[in-house]
Amino acid sequence: MDAEIRTDLALEEKERYEGTDVEVKGVSLEETMSPAGLFPVTMVKILNKEGERNMHKPAGNYITLENCRIDAYDEVLYEDMSEEIARQLLFVIGELEKKKKIRKKKVIVAGLGNRDATPDALGPVVTDHIEVGKYICAVAPGVMAQTGCETSRYVRGIAKELDAGFIIAVDSLAARNTGRLNTTIQITDTGINPGSGVGNHRQAMNEETMGVPVIAIGVPTVVDAATIVNDVMDNLMAAFENAGMIRGLSDTMEEFSEKEKKQLVKELMDQKARDLYVTPKDIDEDIRILGEIIAQGINEAMDRYHAVA
Repeated sequence: MDAEIRTDLALEEKERYEGTDVEVKGVSLEETMSPAGLFPVTMVKILNKEGERNMHKPAGNYITLENCRIDAYDEVLYEDMSEEIARQLLFVIGELEKKKKIRKKKVIVAGLGNRDATPDALGPVVTDHIEVGKYICAVAPGVMAQTGCETSRYVRGIAKELDAGFIIAVDSLAARNTGRLNTTIQITDTGINPGSGVGNHRQAMNEETMGVPVIAIGVPTVVDAATIVNDVMDNLMAAFENAGMIRGLSDTMEEFSEKEKKQLVKELMDQKARDLYVTPKDIDEDIRILGEIIAQGINEAMDRYHAVA
């Protein structure tokens, strides 16, 4: 049985090494703040093959906007988020241009996911707000269960037909930490594996499969049910220890590695519970707000990018 709790976030893979201050070979980490100083921004760079092995992800840049609490209306925060998304998109595009990987200005914004399943609807909601034009095309190709066609083949065909220079793919992700649901945005230049976070493996969308660079923007909207049970167990043991109760059991649990604890949790859960993914109750409103913020960031980035074309 697979004991690993699934995550699409590079930052969470880094955190498997007991904190951000631990050096992981082949990986660098840099922390800054957003333009208005409202939330932290973390850049994880996977530098080589050793980094790929340690992080279980392809080499490249992984930028994470964290603690973006959108549950209380805050126009200043929303503007700060969209500005940071625009800044980081332009940074990633600039890095790709330095490597001569982007040769044309035409961009396709692909909103991945199932519009009819709210936690998976982020991509299509984003494309609804993209300002399309001469250099920008927006598509929401649906999922294979709806179309009978691999999403990657659909997008690749459009990219080839329109002679696109690069693709921006937007999708919902899975997280290991419940606190990151709908509060974290990841931007990466390595592409995306649609559905991988929930074990639904589809063909990857990256430079190799698409023929052009793929920049992925994602937000974790679901978490593995085993993660919640594991977190509750940790909190319970901490409460018992603080109260001086059943110290022996608490000490025993502390001897378990994270992987061993998650293995135990999954063994205690029945098969149906193991396959559950959980999403916040306000997911409808969160997807609406996040979709508008991300679309605004993309629109701002593309306005600046094509202004100097």
